[in-house]
Amino acid sequence: MSNKIKKKIKRLDNIIASCDDKKILNEVDKLLKDYPNNLYLIKVKSISLFRLEKYEELLKFHDSYLEDIYTDSDIVHTKMDALNALNDIKEMAIFVNKSLIYHLDDYYLIETNIDILNDFQSDADDMKFLKGLLKVNPNNRDAYLNLAYISNNFARYFDDPSMYQDAVNYFDKAIELSKLINYTQSHIYISKGQSLIKLKKYDEALKTIDLIDDGKHNVVVKFREKAIIHRELGDYETALKYVDKAIENDSFPLDNSLMEIKGTIYLCMKDYDLAIEYFNQAIDKHRHSYYYKAVALKEKGEYLESLNCLNMIEENEYLIKQGWINYQYEKAQKLIKEINDLNN
Repeated sequence: MSNKIKKKIKRLDNIIASCDDKKILNEVDKLLKDYPNNLYLIKVKSISLFRLEKYEELLKFHDSYLEDIYTDSDIVHTKMDALNALNDIKEMAIFVNKSLIYHLDDYYLIETNIDILNDFQSDADDMKFLKGLLKVNPNNRDAYLNLAYISNNFARYFDDPSMYQDAVNYFDKAIELSKLINYTQSHIYISKGQSLIKLKKYDEALKTIDLIDDGKHNVVVKFREKAIIHRELGDYETALKYVDKAIENDSFPLDNSLMEIKGTIYLCMKDYDLAIEYFNQAIDKHRHSYYYKAVALKEKGEYLESLNCLNMIEENEYLIKQGWINYQYEKAQKLIKEINDLNN
């Protein structure tokens, strides 16, 4: 930096000390005419425009620059705050992701990216946007995670098993990127394992579940998923062993999903009385246990009680509005028809 610009910036610093943003803007605009690419001057003008709440003007000012503004974290943060003030979430997501290429360890950028992505994890438009975001920043681990979660939802709600494989592929990419930043990934292994179970890739699912760490909550999840896998493999004794370990280690006794899983194992073993006993414990918190209880009652020939359980399963208005398949309701209606046919 030449002595000439240093002297001019020193005079500017004296004006900055006055905190009079209108004066600051007047002076910095004069300097920018001679030194348009000086990052310090760009930063000073950006901060003053932000403090004066001239957000649109700030964004327009930044539009005249290409890569330069991404290299200065203060300028980046100021533009982020302006986009946030304007509630321009999509534009902020794109800007944050491009900025992360230059500032990989910037905590503010990292946390903002995660918070933003929470708004994009449910529908086809979100999937399209996330794929576009990855063109800006191919190393966005959380974008891959959200794509995986959306793929899982679509697989379930649109009856498209191929999307479980899409989810697994996205989880693998997220795992790869997690290793680069030394990030714990047990929650990713859990979700990937669940997708593999849906694909009936049980050996691969077991290997993935074994990668989950043995933290207090994770160990419950690990045992639960192993119980489900062995149930699907028809190894019911091993499945019962794992679900009992999960129940033993569970610190949330009001969460009765484990009781439902244990009931389904006994249902597969055709021990309907024990199955119903565990479904009764699960019903308060997991209303879809009514379906499994209805199946057990039907197998016992107790058709009226079975129908009473099935009639507790109502249509889900949210799923209907989204155009998604309401599996629990449709399965219940199919079983109702089967029971009525048996009675006729």
